[in-house]
Amino acid sequence: MLDASLDTSFWNIAAQVGIVPYLFDYFQVHYCKAVEQEIVTTDPQETSLIYPQAILFRLMKESGRLHLAEPGESLKLFGAGEAFAISLAQERSWVLLLNDFRPLQFALALGLSCITVPDFCLILYLDRKITLQAVKGYINRLRSTTSLKLLRQAEAVVDQIAQERGDRI
Repeated sequence: MLDASLDTSFWNIAAQVGIVPYLFDYFQVHYCKAVEQEIVTTDPQETSLIYPQAILFRLMKESGRLHLAEPGESLKLFGAGEAFAISLAQERSWVLLLNDFRPLQFALALGLSCITVPDFCLILYLDRKITLQAVKGYINRLRSTTSLKLLRQAEAVVDQIAQERGDRI
């Protein structure tokens, strides 16, 4: 099991498509306070809603599946969650779970090992945890929240794996 630094973008999108429970078979997931605040904070001046990703985060934290860790220093780029998550991954040589394209490109340029939500869907399909129909459905549901470039890359790999396996929808 690999240690991973969690960014808000990954959590929110993974929660939206329903793949968060799979994370804990692959990673010991660590989060920074800045990430937690972005996920669970709802401004009562704007809405009284509590979002599903916030409830899921709270449940996973209470069950001991999420682990608090802070970097020694934080980047001064991007939002607080991304800055802290990238810094933590860099300082500890952990995998970075991230879904925003610009911070992803920056983290990759630093030499970090990064996994996006489409990447994680691919891992699940490759490991036969989900079906071809499921991975295509997940990727399709990411269209409004994830870079088209990342989605196209994922679709190409899914198609290649499906062809090699002889999988059909």
